[in-house]
Amino acid sequence: MIRVDVSALERSAGRLRKAVAGAALGGLALKAAEHLAQGARERTPVDTGRLRAGWTAVQTGVLSAAAENPVQYASFVEFDTRHWISRNIVPGQLFLRRAMAETEAAMPGMVKAQLKAQVGRWFGD
Repeated sequence: MIRVDVSALERSAGRLRKAVAGAALGGLALKAAEHLAQGARERTPVDTGRLRAGWTAVQTGVLSAAAENPVQYASFVEFDTRHWISRNIVPGQLFLRRAMAETEAAMPGMVKAQLKAQVGRWFGD
């Protein structure tokens, strides 16, 4: 009986799959985060402009990125806020939620375009 150990091949195949996925989808996460940051920037209500100007997209990993806003009151503008002195409730603007829905809708087209471009680079089209 002949036995063949393919565990090294399986590990290599796993690394190859990750490398191909990373090459094919590399930069897509950052593009999606930039799309989200731009959508949030366009929808952010303006008083002083500080909140709108705070949106940035940052790469957090090979296949991950985030849209960030360091302004401390961003969540208060997004969601409902209760003023403790006047007891008034200021309704949330939901600008980020709307931008996220738009980015989610755009993702299939972004993935398709990225894969098409990568396959073109691989095969010289």
